[in-house]
Amino acid sequence: MKDAKLKKLSTRLSSIKAKDIMTKDVIVTAPETHLADIAELMIKKRISGLPVVDKEGDVAGTITANDLFLVMDMIRSGDIVEGEKLSISEPTVRFAMSAGAIVINTMTTLEEIIAIMKYRNAHTLPVFDGRKMVGVVGRRDIFKNFYAVVKEIY
Repeated sequence: MKDAKLKKLSTRLSSIKAKDIMTKDVIVTAPETHLADIAELMIKKRISGLPVVDKEGDVAGTITANDLFLVMDMIRSGDIVEGEKLSISEPTVRFAMSAGAIVINTMTTLEEIIAIMKYRNAHTLPVFDGRKMVGVVGRRDIFKNFYAVVKEIY
């Protein structure tokens, strides 16, 4: 019985694709954006991360709530440095972001996304269709869809 349910869970997780669960109206930011503005945006939009897009429109990385917490700790301890001493009033997304975003495509399965988030410690995954960003999958999307499947099976 246990093996049958696990098999069914795996089958369902493999049938759900990024295109089915992604947020299509992607909120992005630029590397030059002040961290206070990002924190305000995250609170207002109730999101925990977003892609960072450079001037060419390419994804340069992601900025997440965890990144903001790390910088908060650096500011509190006086350790905020970017090259030379950086004024506490000037930290930007470029300073705090995780560069080299992990991206997925529209056909990446929920099972694969869970593994990526777990083993690569990713919080926000830009979704691409070819070279175009068409959405984003965040941890809330994963929680919502995974536990809906679990509830259905168990």
